[in-house]
Amino acid sequence: MIVNHKKLNPNAFYLLKYLNDATIRFIILYGGSSSGKSFSVAQAVLIQTLQDAENTLVMRKVGASISKTIYEDYKVAASLLGISQYFKFIQNSIKCTYNGAKIDFSGLDDPEKIKGISNYKRVQLEELSEFEFADLKQIRKRLRGKKGQQIIADFNPISETNWIKKDWLDNEKLHDVPMVVEIGGKVIPAELTKVKSLKMNEGKSMVNPKTKEIEEYPPNMVVIQSTYLNNFWVVGSPDGTYGYYDEQCVMDFEHDRLYDPDYYNIYALGEWGVIKTGNEFLNSFNVGKNSGEYPYIPGLPIHLSVDSNVLPYISVSYWQADLSKGKDMYQIAETTAESPNNSVRRAAKLVSKKLSELGYDDKIYLHGDASAKAANTIDDNKRSFMDLFIDTLKKDNWIVEDKVGNKNPSVSMTGEFVNAIFEKQLPDLSIYIDDGCRASIDDYQSVQKDANGAILKTKVKDSVTKQTYEEHGHLTDTLRYVVHDIMYEEYVQFANRRKRNTYSEKGMFSFFNPEQKYKYKSSIVYVMPNIEGKFYMCHAGECGDKWHMLDLVMLETTSTADMKKVIISHKADVYIVESSPAYFQMARELRSSLEEVRIKKEYQDMNKRISATSDFIKTHFLLSESGMDNPVYNSFITEVLDYNGTDNIGASALLSGIAYNIIKSYTD
Repeated sequence: MIVNHKKLNPNAFYLLKYLNDATIRFIILYGGSSSGKSFSVAQAVLIQTLQDAENTLVMRKVGASISKTIYEDYKVAASLLGISQYFKFIQNSIKCTYNGAKIDFSGLDDPEKIKGISNYKRVQLEELSEFEFADLKQIRKRLRGKKGQQIIADFNPISETNWIKKDWLDNEKLHDVPMVVEIGGKVIPAELTKVKSLKMNEGKSMVNPKTKEIEEYPPNMVVIQSTYLNNFWVVGSPDGTYGYYDEQCVMDFEHDRLYDPDYYNIYALGEWGVIKTGNEFLNSFNVGKNSGEYPYIPGLPIHLSVDSNVLPYISVSYWQADLSKGKDMYQIAETTAESPNNSVRRAAKLVSKKLSELGYDDKIYLHGDASAKAANTIDDNKRSFMDLFIDTLKKDNWIVEDKVGNKNPSVSMTGEFVNAIFEKQLPDLSIYIDDGCRASIDDYQSVQKDANGAILKTKVKDSVTKQTYEEHGHLTDTLRYVVHDIMYEEYVQFANRRKRNTYSEKGMFSFFNPEQKYKYKSSIVYVMPNIEGKFYMCHAGECGDKWHMLDLVMLETTSTADMKKVIISHKADVYIVESSPAYFQMARELRSSLEEVRIKKEYQDMNKRISATSDFIKTHFLLSESGMDNPVYNSFITEVLDYNGTDNIGASALLSGIAYNIIKSYTD
């Protein structure tokens, strides 16, 4: 058989070489788009089918996409090679009329389809990144019974945490091998076989299960990385006599290089990365600017930030803060405790080991998810996740200072704050991530934003365990928690300014200046003593057709004595207590100190009332400019902004209550 080299790209030469090497089990092609991976596989498999009369199975994850993709590549490849007359193309199959071999096409919509692959010499997995690791495991086990059976796979590299890299390639010791191809006793010119990289795994020593002797097994995997620069039908042949220079395609890649470096890195250079959608939660995070080499700094304390979700792993990020000039925060390490280490004690043990490996021997400052402080029914003593985590660290002789708050900060606001720091908008504040924190970097790049500016909780199902979990966002949460805690003063200042901008931009609220003197026609103190365990109160004054929010109170208290003290300290014409009957007696007791106290039963459908009064609140309620500098007042408004129809309902319920009362009693 004689093959004209002007029909082939570099990838095809390596495929022809290794398809004829019975020691090679896996041939993997990855890299940028337009590098000719799929088309070269089609060419090589057609040539090999003519040569060895062996069957090939071509698979995609979803069968419906085959006819318009890889099947069409085979048709065009046969035509270009001038061998179409030796093949009969029928639905989902190509039969070689020369020797009877066949190339079948199938989707992997049902894993049961894997069971019949033992009769094939080769299995091609097109777009391997669409498959799951469990699919590959099954295919490897089922492909048996013939000498020299091979799996050929191609894909574009996307996330570094994808199973292809994390669970497969990273477990192989890959090393560069010379880019030399000899076919039919003839060495192919080097300029025709140059690709971005060519690697092979190491051989293995194994005990032969039959002879019980130790035997040396040669390398069985070759990994070919290529880019559009290795495709002669994009950039032309080295000598300029064949191929095609696609000016428009090259210009598109150059445009990406200038304006979309992440996309260029993956689809032009064929490197691992994450494609931006434009809706990232941390849209200002830039790998080139915000990550680098940031190792442990002796002498600075280590802050741990923990998220307690067990799937896909328990997340722990390790931080140091240099406060000598402003506030510079460095993420120096990470722990992603996957199964079987995704229990609280095992995760804490991994953290203890990591701290020792870093050479740290000082106090640990612990930050994290406030909900992880809730009682754990799994533990006999009903200790929380954080209690167990701290207890495990202390048993390893670590001194731990618990910095976990009682309430998590606003997701959307902390996201904006972190983005502002990444963009260098806030003087003297910075956040840097060590390059070794690959799972964190992937999470920071991947997590998306929902309609309210919070983290989009996208769920996936594990194909093996069938468990559903949130794929991204857990390490991003650890970032938010620790940045909020260490940069708290700066965060509060930022939040105050940002809220004013938010109200102004969205037309949600306007402001009044409390330093000016206003004549109030009437005033109201409106109270809701207990919404999800918190006390809410609003003191409002009527000024023309507007109502000034003179004070907003939100307290974590169940003491009626404390409640009465707060209510009485605010002077108003009327006091309205909306509550369940449990607080009616407290309201009656207020009448001994206040002239007019009205008692109302708690409204049954709060969401309905909030929705019905929202327009009135936007157009008639004014916030105090100086009140926004008060932490309690500020927290009240934060809760209003964070209300999403289910969570953080208390502050919005109170405002809707006073608004509804005003509409009924003070408007025509």
